[in-house]
Amino acid sequence: MKYVPKELKTNINVTKTSPPKELFILLGGVLAFLIIGYVVLGFAVDFVVPRLPSSVEQTLSRPFERNFADAKENKKSEQLEKVLQKLVDVMPEKRGTYKVYLVEHKQVNAMALPGGNIVVFSGLMDEVGSEQELAFVLGHELGHFANRDHLKGLGRGLLLYSLLSLLVGPDSSLAEIMGGTLVGIQMKYSQRQEIAADTYALDLLDRQYEQVSGAIEFMEKLSIKEKKGHFAYYFSTHPHPETRITNIKNEIRKR
Repeated sequence: MKYVPKELKTNINVTKTSPPKELFILLGGVLAFLIIGYVVLGFAVDFVVPRLPSSVEQTLSRPFERNFADAKENKKSEQLEKVLQKLVDVMPEKRGTYKVYLVEHKQVNAMALPGGNIVVFSGLMDEVGSEQELAFVLGHELGHFANRDHLKGLGRGLLLYSLLSLLVGPDSSLAEIMGGTLVGIQMKYSQRQEIAADTYALDLLDRQYEQVSGAIEFMEKLSIKEKKGHFAYYFSTHPHPETRITNIKNEIRKR
């Protein structure tokens, strides 16, 4: 009998699937898990943070306070303290005490840190032209405290780091890439926080000065200096100055 070899229909040495395709599917699954976990745990943060006692926040504030312990007192810092106290006096709800630090830096910015600490950079002080403009900046940061945005951001950052470290290790380049993706998703949430803080600042200006013109004047200055278009702000924590001006004007019309 003559032997007739059968044609091989499969080859065990050749995979049926594409390795790059499998890699993308794997990465997509991991990213989807991270996003879902981040969102779900983020809701948990939003639930827990408003209920945190002041003592916990004070503990979190100590490392930040040590960084600004050497900030020097001068006329500008005294002005900041006076305006801040005026706003604190008319706040509808107070959470502990508030302190403002003036830091020498050309950056036009201010930020709210745990424990009622506000940092204002000297570059911003060079831009404000009236007490109301300065009051709007400080009122904005007080708005973050009122909504506890500073703690929500801190909590979400810790969640992000924990999730990435658990899956791929803290020093992995993959963690850095995925972290950037998740941070981009979070940015739009931060923009909503910024708009809410602007609205809170308007309320404080109305209570203290019975007018809110300083808010528009300050934001118009930022808008004139801003070189980037609206698209560049899509993944930014702050909305475009023109967007903020529009929202402020809309809020003023409601009053």
